[in-house]
Amino acid sequence: MKLSDFASDLNTGNRFVKASFAGMAGAGKSRTSTEFVIGSYKDLGYTKPVLVIDNEKGSRFLAPLFREAGIQAVLKDTTSLDDVLTAFKLLRDGETEFVFIDSLSKIWYRYVRDYMAKNRRPFMELQDWGKILPAWQETFADPYVAAHGSIVFTGRGGFSYEKEEDERDEVTGRVRKGQFVKSGVKMKVAGETPYEPDLNIWMEMQQEITDDGPVAKRVATVMKDRSGLIDGQSFANPTYAFFRPFVQFITHVKEGSVAGESSGRNLAPGENFEGFDRRRDKLVALDEIQEEIVKMHPGQSKDDKMAKADLLERLFGTRSWVAVEQLGLEKLVAARNALWLESRGHAYGQKPVVPDGPEELPGSAQPAAEAA
Repeated sequence: MKLSDFASDLNTGNRFVKASFAGMAGAGKSRTSTEFVIGSYKDLGYTKPVLVIDNEKGSRFLAPLFREAGIQAVLKDTTSLDDVLTAFKLLRDGETEFVFIDSLSKIWYRYVRDYMAKNRRPFMELQDWGKILPAWQETFADPYVAAHGSIVFTGRGGFSYEKEEDERDEVTGRVRKGQFVKSGVKMKVAGETPYEPDLNIWMEMQQEITDDGPVAKRVATVMKDRSGLIDGQSFANPTYAFFRPFVQFITHVKEGSVAGESSGRNLAPGENFEGFDRRRDKLVALDEIQEEIVKMHPGQSKDDKMAKADLLERLFGTRSWVAVEQLGLEKLVAARNALWLESRGHAYGQKPVVPDGPEELPGSAQPAAEAA
């Protein structure tokens, strides 16, 4: 294969913004993210309505901003993840070009509550997080990244914690347990979701006491910027002008076709289940042979025991059940089939008889090796 057949020029499939704004209550994330949506909407040349998913009841305060900017905005008040996925479909179908979610945290909270209700959990345990986090990644995060359109979401802020190391007193030998200490901030939503966007903003309200009284300002800190133009910077009471270099970068990226996946071959290592399947089939065949022999000779008298041993010898050339257990799957299956025929009144031949098709046999079907 030639390189030109395998890969394309370094282009972008289309131009859109993916951004997230997080912060504690009152940090200004709804207002700041709305100004970002309006500014980037204009710079990207969009014309279709902005779809606003609002569950913070803040849209009535943000509506004048859209009207003043001359942008039509439509509203959906919901905490349903299914509604969010419908919004992504509307984005894909061209019904809208911009989806604004305020806030994603409430959608995540409901998703967790729904999981607990469906699985009858009074509280979440470690194994539950092991199920719900990958499910959220597949259900929300992956479609969000793959969506061809602009999506901005906000989320409630919280703290991340780390545990200090335990310390042992060299004199007494006692161990002081390390405490959990604040190590950073994060959005209250699943896993790595806040960092899936290309632009990640942390908002906080800072207060200062002056001679004229308290002064509050909202500070935006860029936690992630894939363009690198404003990454790591902070700005007080930010307007769209602070974020515009990021959007301008996107508008100037070369647009064109992008080579997609060439092979779906699964190269991940895996266990060989062939041996497991054969052991399982062998246990089933042994059990069916025993049951058929008991069916033919159900008594426990001396004659019945002798008849069972004679039957084993005719089938396998041994009167030992332990020896029978060591035989291969194919021989056991053939003997089982012969027993089924015998129970229907057919006489034994010199070799065990294997019928032409599984429809002649009650119970289990023949293994693949035998059918071949």
